[in-house]
Amino acid sequence: MKFLLTAVLATTVSASVLPLKFNFGNNQPTLKAVNNCAGHENDVLTVIDGTTPDEICMPGNTTMNVHTRIAADMPMDLLIKMDLHKLTPFPMNVPCLNGVGSCEYEICPMIESMADSLCPSFPEYQPCGCPLMAGEMNLVDVVTPVQDMGPILGAVMEGKYQATATFYGESDKDTILGCVEFTFALKQCP
Repeated sequence: MKFLLTAVLATTVSASVLPLKFNFGNNQPTLKAVNNCAGHENDVLTVIDGTTPDEICMPGNTTMNVHTRIAADMPMDLLIKMDLHKLTPFPMNVPCLNGVGSCEYEICPMIESMADSLCPSFPEYQPCGCPLMAGEMNLVDVVTPVQDMGPILGAVMEGKYQATATFYGESDKDTILGCVEFTFALKQCP
């Protein structure tokens, strides 16, 4: 689900890191919190408030909300390392397969590819691209597509997940700029 740019953009940016689409029909989803990782409350990028749907339908679209504070301009080579852990129906660490799952994601191309849904929520001072500038960014109702995984892979992917998105520059991977955690569930929907 590269949806987390996002979770900040982390919860909103990472949105496409998993191949998800949400279709809730007439039902309103329960929202789960998006939080800073323990010990990362004073990082350059922090989440003030954020929510993700409790359950995400495959295929479909999902809507996320995230309000972040960026204390200093982020680097042009900003990356997100997504760590996904499946919790049910069987626990497992989700590997990185063909650029999907527990992978490292480049933020700038994600912003460009999601410009239509992300950039209208950007504050006036933030261009639709990198670098992400210092200030507050409140992304509301950002829609992210969730692709159809087919009957076999979709059945395997169903379940509850815990995700951690860690932000850093490619040129300085030892300096963590932010860390965000959230949970969600994937479900095959007709």
